[in-house]
Amino acid sequence: MFARHLLRPRARLPAATSLSCRPSRVVARHASTNSLKESPSTRRVGIYTTAGLASAALVYSITSGSRQNAAPAGSKTLKTKANAVPDLNEFGLSDQISFNPVPTSEDVTRQLNEHAFSLSGAAPVSRYDGAQLASNSPCEDALVHGTFADPFDAGRQPWSAWGVFDGHCGWQMSQLLTRQLVPHVRRALAAAQPGRDGVEAALAAAFTALDDAVVRSATDTIDNDGLSFAEKARRLEAAYAGACALLALYDPLAQTVTVASTGDCRAVLGRQTADGKWATTELTTDCTGANASEAARIRAQFPNEPDVVKGGRVWGMQPSRTFGDGMWKWSAALKDRLRDSFNGLSLPSAVRYAGYREGPYLTAEPLVTTTSVVGPPSESASEGSAKSPQPSFLILATDGLWDMMTSEQAVDLVGRWLDWQAGGSSKKPVLPDASGFGPTVLGRVQQCRYEARKATLQDDNAAVHLVRNGLGGGDGELVRGALTFRYPNSRDIRDDITVQVVFFNPPSPKGK
Repeated sequence: MFARHLLRPRARLPAATSLSCRPSRVVARHASTNSLKESPSTRRVGIYTTAGLASAALVYSITSGSRQNAAPAGSKTLKTKANAVPDLNEFGLSDQISFNPVPTSEDVTRQLNEHAFSLSGAAPVSRYDGAQLASNSPCEDALVHGTFADPFDAGRQPWSAWGVFDGHCGWQMSQLLTRQLVPHVRRALAAAQPGRDGVEAALAAAFTALDDAVVRSATDTIDNDGLSFAEKARRLEAAYAGACALLALYDPLAQTVTVASTGDCRAVLGRQTADGKWATTELTTDCTGANASEAARIRAQFPNEPDVVKGGRVWGMQPSRTFGDGMWKWSAALKDRLRDSFNGLSLPSAVRYAGYREGPYLTAEPLVTTTSVVGPPSESASEGSAKSPQPSFLILATDGLWDMMTSEQAVDLVGRWLDWQAGGSSKKPVLPDASGFGPTVLGRVQQCRYEARKATLQDDNAAVHLVRNGLGGGDGELVRGALTFRYPNSRDIRDDITVQVVFFNPPSPKGK
């Protein structure tokens, strides 16, 4: 997310943790239709939680040869034998600077697809696509997807889950959510009453219980004489970081999607209408200080702190509901102890936010909604009557995507992608006329942003399709430029981006 980040860079590898033992059929990993004759990476994925960190077992391998990682053309690399002192004479005496090569169009497609996947599901879920593009190093986003046993009857068809997590002040909390959120939700569901109210209450309880377990345990952690200093530090790091979370559960019996959200990740439903067009329904509300209802809620909670919400932020923090972010939730005395002895963050700034008191100012309690995916929201069917399947899709994404396009634009792009996909093997890339694009500019004048006139259709993965169009679409030079900038410079023009697109009741070949 576009905010302050305190990073300790380290190597980051894609990793995954199994959610369920139920096997799934893997749909071939997709790349561009006009490049990458051979996929740059190969994966075998079952039902997994993708964390993006090497803390869990790898379930696929990546074999890619990106030119961005190659040595600059004409540059020299030392040929050093093991345990030998490097001979620096091999660098020569040239005064010519050798720069790293810029990415080619093939490199762009390879990078956009590096963490992409497509999996088939059980009806009415025909398939779902995912993709992730980092801007931070390491990436602070994470995601989860898979199935788990029906919490009310293990003999019925399993439920499906999809989640995206947008970390800030580090990746530790978003990565923890990939391992811990679904188990907490399952435990809460096991004790819940069947039905919409029970499921929604269980999700809310699971979110707050997990956050409490991480954040409120800080005092017990540092006072525990049975833990070494390193163990205490490791237990604190997730609470020092923070994350916005979005989790969607699909109940195949009720044919409903229940979405729980904290922060500004967003879930959007695209539903095909009778005329073949796609209607947009936002299933979440951005929980930030810029949201009038959220600002009013917080001001009512802290009536004697008039500056608690200012400039769309809660004492400097943009999201108003988050996991972690202990420095916005702990007492002043505890924060002082952590800063003195356990390297606690100096946030919020006491200089900038002198009116800051005790809090807690942020909460992990989510906003929860339930939506039917078999008919329009206004449809009313008598009990026992069957609702006709209706083509629809669900887009879940971190704010890196929503910084670049609106919900309506995203739905339109996926709808057009579905029509294009109906062409099967005969379809050809759709590229815009580039003659009027003008010079390429990225910076204060222009950040990465979707423009309809630059829309393109060239990716077989719907999530990759959204990411490419957000970066510049058919303006290849703009997309190439956006990916040429690497961390930290990339943070000024694009955020980490994580997207999942779930397809229900696929439309007919003509899209009607």
